[in-house]
Amino acid sequence: MTPIPSFIYKKSNQVTMIVFVPLFALFFITIYRPLDFDRINTNATILTWLNISRELLVQLVTIGFILVGMSVVAFSRWIMSIYTSRRPISYVNYIVWVASEIIVMSVIFTIAALFTDTAKDVVTLFRNTLVKTILILLIPYVMCYIYFIWQERVAQLRMIKERLAEDETALQAAYLQIFDEKGEMRLSVRREHLLMIESADNYVCVWYIYNNAPKKVLVRNTLKHVADHLSSTHVQRCHRSYMVNLDLIKVMRREKEGVFVEFGVEGVPDVPISKTYIENVNKWLVGGATK
Repeated sequence: MTPIPSFIYKKSNQVTMIVFVPLFALFFITIYRPLDFDRINTNATILTWLNISRELLVQLVTIGFILVGMSVVAFSRWIMSIYTSRRPISYVNYIVWVASEIIVMSVIFTIAALFTDTAKDVVTLFRNTLVKTILILLIPYVMCYIYFIWQERVAQLRMIKERLAEDETALQAAYLQIFDEKGEMRLSVRREHLLMIESADNYVCVWYIYNNAPKKVLVRNTLKHVADHLSSTHVQRCHRSYMVNLDLIKVMRREKEGVFVEFGVEGVPDVPISKTYIENVNKWLVGGATK
């Protein structure tokens, strides 16, 4: 048999049932008086024995209804928590369980009604009490289940949003965005594919790998603005006209003309390293760096 979702009988929801159902019943009985306790015969045995008024008896019976209801639900849910800690409970078993709670309460209320209404036989009292108990408890039970389902859906939606946010953060971390001078994104490249950025007057030329081949694209912006945007990444200035991805440098060589780095990609030119930046680049290549 198909088990019901575990959130239905988790501890916090069980406590909600124990508190809400009796309180709703108290409100409902006080307003609508469905159990006819206000029609008690003034000559009834219980009135004569206790020497109390009809109104006071109605109040006492109502309070007793709530205490009994809370006790039955609390005890039943405690047993259910023990049962469900060992094995799941099916829809059929849960419906039988709830029906048992209602029947037990109806029996208790029938016994109470015998002291206040001697004109009806036990079968008639039980039938009437059972029908009214079902009608009274149906509303809070259904309200609780709707609330539990809504609460679970909200929790699931929150988890989905958190996962999407984490995925988006991871996606942003995996890509580098190149913006133009108006702040509009013109290129998004995976970190491990961006090779270098070259200054070209009022433009920057972005070199990257696509389908295992080098490509380049011009973006209208200054190298300084691009460098500021990528300052927290491994794409760093190495020359007044160049930025390089330090993670992708394959070779750094020193010649008479100066220091150059290679990416080991055919068609991509070597990039000069100026004296201003050579220490930082060399430190990265020798000892590594963190973002």
